Amino acid sequence: MKMLKTLLASAVVFSAMPALAYEGGDIIVKAGVITVAPKDGNADSSALVPGSELDAQNDTQLGLTAIYMVSPNFGVELLAATPFEHEVEGDGGAIDGATIATSKQLPPTVSAQYYPMGEGSKLQPYVGLGLNYTFFFDEKDDGNLGTNGLEPSWGMAYSAGIDYQLDEHWLVNASVWKMDIDTKIKGGAADGLDVEIDPLVYFVSAGYKF
Repeated sequence: MKMLKTLLASAVVFSAMPALAYEGGDIIVKAGVITVAPKDGNADSSALVPGSELDAQNDTQLGLTAIYMVSPNFGVELLAATPFEHEVEGDGGAIDGATIATSKQLPPTVSAQYYPMGEGSKLQPYVGLGLNYTFFFDEKDDGNLGTNGLEPSWGMAYSAGIDYQLDEHWLVNASVWKMDIDTKIKGGAADGLDVEIDPLVYFVSAGYKF
């Protein structure tokens, strides 16, 4: 009888505990600080200014993600953010340190994610593979090169992150993407110049599971 009471009590306790595992149909929304950090040497401008290249600078904005869990181990994520604004500076030659251009961009990204951890784990690491579309707007020709913008870009996105579940609904997250963003300058002396942005994207956020 004592063992039966113990088993019944244990069943009541475990049934009252929140289910921390993700389940198919869950929707997870996260908001936080996101930074786009382009790689160094985004364009070779030596044909225009000997010994020079162009570097796009980092920018930090409000980031948002929404994930739909197809099953406990697989989800689909949409990444969005408020517009990023990058200054493009000259590096080397006569344009060293000069602001050549400024552009805003949005990089919406859709990714398939895999979550390997099982039921009851508060830590939920994941990896993702997706497609990024980046479009540019409000470009400024600070260097008076006669340019009139950048072409939009399609590219792959590779991601990894980890969720820590505080309770049944709330969680905190840290994640990173490597994005393939390649574009070309339109118009002016630099028309057709290849620009490889290829940034790392860092995201720290809080989230809520519905």
